Amino acid sequence: MKQKFIMAIMTVFVCCYAHRIHAENRVDWGMNLALDVEIPGKWKGENHSVTMFSPGIGTSIGGVCNLYLGKGFYFEPGVSLFYSNYKYKDLVIPDAAHTSTEVDPKVTKYGLQIPLLFGYEINISDKFGLDVYTGPQIRYAFAGKVHFKNKAIQEEVGEFFDLWKINRRFDCSWKIGIGVPLINNCRLSLEADLGITDLLKEDMSFRENRVGLKFSKFF
Repeated sequence: MKQKFIMAIMTVFVCCYAHRIHAENRVDWGMNLALDVEIPGKWKGENHSVTMFSPGIGTSIGGVCNLYLGKGFYFEPGVSLFYSNYKYKDLVIPDAAHTSTEVDPKVTKYGLQIPLLFGYEINISDKFGLDVYTGPQIRYAFAGKVHFKNKAIQEEVGEFFDLWKINRRFDCSWKIGIGVPLINNCRLSLEADLGITDLLKEDMSFRENRVGLKFSKFF
């Protein structure tokens, strides 16, 4: 429901400004490269929560389009391929014979992300400015798994650690960022993604968050 509401707001906003985008006739195309710290949230139940994961590292690369709306405002949609990974925390899985264990297996995901950002350019001086922006980001993971070093234990636990048996592939987060324009039409940004979608197919809830740096180059 939240995702549908967000997308409806974005659609109305874009339609309202479509004629202004055409009139201004300023469209900048570019590339993004980002490095993130993945911060998986707690598994939360009705009266309790569990810290299930430790933070990890992620990255993404893709294209971006900056559409100037006038008076310093802009709309910046993009599309990127992403990779993320983090680990279970304090999880020890013994084999059936209790002769070996698997400790804190790693979770990895690969997929496509589409940020739909609205921003404002702040010109502090002739040589220095800031960009502030916010908006939803849609993610779809087309691959991913829980990695076990001990293959025998992996076979024993079976579907219990099949990532897509317990996690949803679709994710929506809310992105906020602040960027510093650099020379040669480049920008360095500090961003945070706040998870909206409950990713667990269980009675408990779980959301992914991240913070990171993004480098953008416009041509």
